[in-house]
Amino acid sequence: MTAELLYHKVESKLISDNCSNSTIKLYLSGIKRFVKFSNKEDVTKIDTKDLAEFSKSLFKNKRLKHGTIRPIKFGINYAFNNVLDKGFDMNLIPTPKPKSVKKEFFTKKEITKFFSAIRNIKHKAIFQLMYATGMDLTEIINLKISDIDSNKKKVNVRNNDFEIVRQAYLPASILDILRWHFRHSKPTVFLFEGEKKGTPISVRNVQHAFKVNLTLSNINKDLTTRSLKHSYVKHLTEDGIPLNSILEHLQISNSESLRLYSDICFPIKKYNNSPLDSIRIEQTDFEFFDTSDLEYILAKVTDTNEQDYLQEGIKCFKANALRAGVIFLWTAAVWKIQQNCMAESLGYINTELKKIYPKAKDVKVIEDFEYIKDEYLLELACRLKKIDKTTKEELKNTCLDLRNKCGHPGNYKPKFQKIKAFVEDIINMLY
Repeated sequence: MTAELLYHKVESKLISDNCSNSTIKLYLSGIKRFVKFSNKEDVTKIDTKDLAEFSKSLFKNKRLKHGTIRPIKFGINYAFNNVLDKGFDMNLIPTPKPKSVKKEFFTKKEITKFFSAIRNIKHKAIFQLMYATGMDLTEIINLKISDIDSNKKKVNVRNNDFEIVRQAYLPASILDILRWHFRHSKPTVFLFEGEKKGTPISVRNVQHAFKVNLTLSNINKDLTTRSLKHSYVKHLTEDGIPLNSILEHLQISNSESLRLYSDICFPIKKYNNSPLDSIRIEQTDFEFFDTSDLEYILAKVTDTNEQDYLQEGIKCFKANALRAGVIFLWTAAVWKIQQNCMAESLGYINTELKKIYPKAKDVKVIEDFEYIKDEYLLELACRLKKIDKTTKEELKNTCLDLRNKCGHPGNYKPKFQKIKAFVEDIINMLY
């Protein structure tokens, strides 16, 4: 069999096995390198001795890296063992130990500091989108304008062959910076283009921008663009999303990457626990609660107290702690109503408050509302024309009622749809 015929057979079989173009290219390159070294016109005459001599040549003059040897080894195995059924012992080609991957990642405080230091709109959009979706460097530069679907909150992720390999969730909180970038840079094909229109920004350009902005943010860690993906996984697990669900979404399945992310998210610690201590705790299946609308609101809120309440509520909903989420969201709503009431004169506020609750103390600062029951606050807001009567009744009879049931000890467990309706009511009536 000629070498050309072997290459054709291997390529056809790889295609039928649904291998990617990049895999096919790497395998064929390794096979051709071996065949050329063997220097035999009939490739079926190539034997184990040729493989052993080829292995020696690989390591004779230089130390080849793990990532270089693997595709050569796998390509030869595929061609001579799978296609030609030669039965070669592939252990004749030793595989160097992979270089340890850096496990550095941003903390949530550091990632906020990093984004705040970026002044270039395009760079800010690139790094925020990488962090928001778990994209790596090659995926972000291959992103096309048409891949963004703001209505469905989805973004297509492409590989090096520009094939769509997955769809990532697109948070509403990133849409503003993407729109600013689009208006400022006016890309034509790729979302992030280089100096020449219609061509993607280069890897080197993005890496340089990352290093510059990391220096500006004064974060003393050995971080790279890959650290954004590490941080994406780490922070999602901190928010209560199971690691296996995250990795399945990212299509990460090889053992080395699984170990890496396991070490990042759950570093080995000593423990003094026993499963016997918790066997009486009922476990319920995790049900995903869509918090994208709340996250969009959070991005718009400027008051720090309201931000904190909303952030805590979002964390609880993501962790399936639905009753706690209801309490924090209601607290954010109450704070917002209190702020709206304080826009009026104190004399007007206290006059109307006394009509509702004669024993009420005068309100001088917003903290004085702590002594006023929520139902009285709703009535006051209605009298001050901050909410209408219908909104008041709905907030009082539906939302406040659910909040009270969730806040008191007992066996009450609200249904998922009731929690969803509560969130929608709060958003529609107050935001």
